[in-house]
Amino acid sequence: FEENQDIQFLLYDIDSASAKLDDHDFLGSLTTTVASVVGARGSCLTRALSGKSGEDAKRYGVIKVLAEEVSGARGDSIRLRFASANLTTKDWFGKGDKYLCIQRQRGDGAFELVHKTEVVKNSKEPSWLPLDIPLQKFCLGNLATEMKIEVWDWNMSGSHDFIGQIECKAQDFVNGPQRWKVHKPQSKAPGKDRGELILQHSELFHPPSFLEFISGGCEMHVVVAIDFTASNGPVNNPKSLHYKNPTGWNSYQQALISVGEILEKYSNDRMFEAYGFGAKLPNGQVSHCFALNGQTNSDGAAKVHGVQGLLDAYSHCLTNVELYGPTNFAPMIQRAHECTNRIRVPGSGYYVLLIITDGEITDMDATVNAIVDASDKALSIVIVGVGPENFVKMKELDGDDQALTSANGRRVQRDIVQFVSFRDLKNNGPLLAKEVLYEIPDQLTSYMKSKNVKPLPKPKVSSNWFGEVGASDSFRVPSQGGGGIQP
Repeated sequence: FEENQDIQFLLYDIDSASAKLDDHDFLGSLTTTVASVVGARGSCLTRALSGKSGEDAKRYGVIKVLAEEVSGARGDSIRLRFASANLTTKDWFGKGDKYLCIQRQRGDGAFELVHKTEVVKNSKEPSWLPLDIPLQKFCLGNLATEMKIEVWDWNMSGSHDFIGQIECKAQDFVNGPQRWKVHKPQSKAPGKDRGELILQHSELFHPPSFLEFISGGCEMHVVVAIDFTASNGPVNNPKSLHYKNPTGWNSYQQALISVGEILEKYSNDRMFEAYGFGAKLPNGQVSHCFALNGQTNSDGAAKVHGVQGLLDAYSHCLTNVELYGPTNFAPMIQRAHECTNRIRVPGSGYYVLLIITDGEITDMDATVNAIVDASDKALSIVIVGVGPENFVKMKELDGDDQALTSANGRRVQRDIVQFVSFRDLKNNGPLLAKEVLYEIPDQLTSYMKSKNVKPLPKPKVSSNWFGEVGASDSFRVPSQGGGGIQP
């Protein structure tokens, strides 16, 4: 999903045993991407074949490409829910901040990390969020695999304390609820009570895949939010992150192109909802959620067509607003949250909020609250940080080290935030897109699973070759020997 994968089809009429394609009749070609095929209605792409360079493409006919997933490649997953009792702690004050590292034994005898849970703060008897792991990743599909779970006490310094571990086979997880004594190998006090690790629930299941949801008509809706705060620097200054470079793209434009070109292929109408935040508008009002195209924020009014429409709206906006501040994320997240209410049929759509920003968040508490509120919706949030900042707060929002918790103690329902630093990848657009987008398929399927939503039935693909090609793809097929298909 996160990569732009080009694919080409070349059609020939083979008339001899020659292995050289040049000895045969070239009938036409199609160059496209895997995403264009998968994202087409019913994952079936119909296009007019093109001739060789400079030739009329209309006379070559049509090619239809159907994408189907090999069911054996997906396999089963295992769902686990862990708790604990009376775990020891290394903290002088408090009850400790615990997390688990699940590992499997490789063929060479070493153990390899399979999954690290979130950190549960200040608890001697933490319970962790349920987790789903593909069986292929969990134990390579071999239930006789030796497994190990390590219990750790998280420290802000980054030097975490090892509490102890348990060992078992993968089959033990499948067998249902279990309790293990946590022990510390080679400890000076081998009999010390270090508490218990509890497997509360386990099951094997066959999860619907990302492709099944897309093939069933689930569309990706993209909301883009661009940072127009003054910390970006004056737009006419070549050092500004918003500088209109006459010979190339600035950081914001590069990020829009790299990510947008992939996401638009999963939407039938190729529309983006484009907003800005942190600017002073022509009416003197400072806004943290305004449409780049100058329209009102009424439902759907901020939409632009394709990546080019995004770039045009962004350039137009730079000449009509004043960079201001502060850097507030919460209004944009709330806006994306509201957009998800447009999905009338469960499984028919999913939203991605792409935030491109240069600075640290000034409304951190409100942003965390907004993310926690949105974590129960059909939404993923992707943050691309541009510029020289260290983005410490962005990494906290990513939630890889510990689950986000709102001011009133509510925990995030699922991980919906991905942060990527642009400066590390600015010279590699494909890798930037990959880092930004690679979590979205899992986030989409995890949301559908949490709501018990199944993929919609895959639309039937018409066998009428002529009725599925748009006006822009009109064609003529020459008669073959007087009895073939007529124009």
